[in-house]
Amino acid sequence: MNENKTVNIAVIEDEKAELELLCNALDEFGKRKGITFCRHIFGYATEFLENWSPNYDIVFMDIQLPDLDGISAAKKLREKDKSVVLVFVTNFAQFAVNGYEVNAADFIVKPVQYTHFAAKMERILTRISSVSDVTLAVKTPNGIVSVAASQLKYVEVFGHGLIFHTTFGVVNAAGTLYKVEERLKDAHFVRCNNCYLVNPRYVESVGTYTTVVGGDELKVSYAKRKDYRTAIAKYLGGIV
Repeated sequence: MNENKTVNIAVIEDEKAELELLCNALDEFGKRKGITFCRHIFGYATEFLENWSPNYDIVFMDIQLPDLDGISAAKKLREKDKSVVLVFVTNFAQFAVNGYEVNAADFIVKPVQYTHFAAKMERILTRISSVSDVTLAVKTPNGIVSVAASQLKYVEVFGHGLIFHTTFGVVNAAGTLYKVEERLKDAHFVRCNNCYLVNPRYVESVGTYTTVVGGDELKVSYAKRKDYRTAIAKYLGGIV
């Protein structure tokens, strides 16, 4: 991630001492990496969900909250946002094993210790930056539309043109998938077949013949299956 980068963070934590440890770790990490963390603090899950913003890059959520457990809160969060990076903070690591249900990126065990926290943050920020720094100028019948890679779920070949499936709607455009793929190479987009170019950030599941991306089920071709599964596994593991 580039220096002088601003990262928007929501923290849902009701214990003052634990909140202070996490914020101190964020401050120290930001100072060392040249990153500004814009923090939004919530003591209750319902408060966070009622004031949810699509601008959050990372959500740190305590699993044991006074009004709603973290897993239940995360499920409600995923109804609003399927891709925001979610990190559980917990006293008991075994409680985080259910994180796969809500596509949690990682978990941090309390009390937060900087060395452990920093290693986790390196991986988490790699996952964010892999799709956040590329913007496309998409030619449509009505003019040019700017689409950031972080807003793009997948690109679909349709007839002699393309359909860009984004977080703000569908954009029909001219062009070839090959040229879009070249432009998005550094953002780690990957093909699941010859008709779809997928943003790994929005992948919800990968089956034998299909994959769910941003709520849509797409076909996975036999020829692309192995490379696609490998690419998604590397992305989810932060190895990009």
